Amino acid sequence: MSAFLVGRGAHLAIWAGLGATGALAAPAACLYPDYTFDEREPSASSGSGAGSASTGGEIGSGDGSSAGNGSSADDGSSAGATEPEDCSNGVDDNGDNLVDCADPACGAFVCASAVPDGWIGYFALFDGDPAEDPGCPADFPSEQPFLGNRDPSAPPASCTCSCGPAEGQTCKELETVVITTGDAPCGSESYCVGTLETPGWKLDACTGPDGIYGGNRTCGPGGDCTEDTGVPCTVSVMASPLEATGGACAPNAVDVQRPSFRWTRLGRACAAAEPLGRGCNLGQVCAPRPPAPFESGLCIAKDGDSACPPGAYTEKHVFFTDHEDSRGCRDDCTCSAPSGGTCPTMITLYSDSPMHTCATPVATVPAGGCRDVAGNPAVVGRKATAPGPPSGGACAPSGGTPSGEVRGTHPRTFCCRG
Repeated sequence: MSAFLVGRGAHLAIWAGLGATGALAAPAACLYPDYTFDEREPSASSGSGAGSASTGGEIGSGDGSSAGNGSSADDGSSAGATEPEDCSNGVDDNGDNLVDCADPACGAFVCASAVPDGWIGYFALFDGDPAEDPGCPADFPSEQPFLGNRDPSAPPASCTCSCGPAEGQTCKELETVVITTGDAPCGSESYCVGTLETPGWKLDACTGPDGIYGGNRTCGPGGDCTEDTGVPCTVSVMASPLEATGGACAPNAVDVQRPSFRWTRLGRACAAAEPLGRGCNLGQVCAPRPPAPFESGLCIAKDGDSACPPGAYTEKHVFFTDHEDSRGCRDDCTCSAPSGGTCPTMITLYSDSPMHTCATPVATVPAGGCRDVAGNPAVVGRKATAPGPPSGGACAPSGGTPSGEVRGTHPRTFCCRG
């Protein structure tokens, strides 16, 4: 006992006042009232195995009586033992009168503070890239380890707005149609171009000023139709579209596409093997140190997103076992005014010289179309049929703002020693 007292000089007066009988009868907490919670007990005589594991069961007796009454586990007969120290059985296996965490041979183990009420432990926790998941180490052989995730990488939803067809459009005035002649076939660029306006044009009525582009005129150097070249002046005729106006488009329901997402952090928690050892302060257990790449300190756990309890377990990690995906789009699609709509109508052109005379047709061309003509004719009179209903109008969509996010659900909190 004298060697033990030398090692605990600060407690010498307390120990001497109690006497040998008092030392055996009093609880271990009274022997060393100013222990720090990480101080190891030096021998089997002061070991304590109290603590809880992930199952919540008792770990050893933890009363230290085996060393004081000469039991076979820790009495002098063990001094000659040659077995290697088992750091989790509460026995001095190698005969150096030091048990589990109190034995330097157990450097891979650490004294762990008691698990607080409402928490479970002890765990080795991996918090890292899912691709680097290490599995459970030998000293933490969980058959069903906890697996969770955190930090989702979730691109926002793709929101596509579109508009229905234009409705309620009307046709513009017929006189907005412009008729032109050209010295090149349809689809080719003309050099000599003539324009025939149609003021006061009425449907199904022959209209046309006298003397425009007399027959067989040719295209001159200045782009005018003269009589001194051999190039035909009227090779094709064209009519501009009869445009539609007004109306509106109704927005369609927004098309929502949710890209796939991934978790960027994996949580793996592996429970320490049982039983846990002794050789620590009262209320502590001797547990294996988690190996890399696990967190360096042992961890405790609790369902929900909870604050870490007071004491040694201060580093918080929260993982989730499920998720909610609320990514979507706001209902904010709108449509511009329609554009590009036309009213189908057919226009017949005539070569008669007298004004408002439509007896000799040259070609019939749809509004918005082109026709080639032969014989370099004059183009004077014109007549239009009643246009059909507007068609082809379209509206430009806008809006479609992404909303929502991916968030974890069913959390579990782990608090680890630093």
